[in-house]
Amino acid sequence: MIKQAKLSNKCQITVPKEVRKLLEIDKGDDVVFYIEDNEVKLTSIKNINLKLKNPKKKTTMKKGENNNG
Repeated sequence: MIKQAKLSNKCQITVPKEVRKLLEIDKGDDVVFYIEDNEVKLTSIKNINLKLKNPKKKTTMKKGENNNG
């Protein structure tokens, strides 16, 4: 999904409805801008807190295993 927003005269943007819905954010919620792999990303503060608490773990799967829980 690609969505576009324009900076206002005060350098503010409106987060598109589809993005707000995806991030489950609403008026007054905190968001985080972070840089990863030379890209600026936006997420909700609750999502970044979860990411910091549960960093991605490298897992190896045995032959014949699936990743369905």
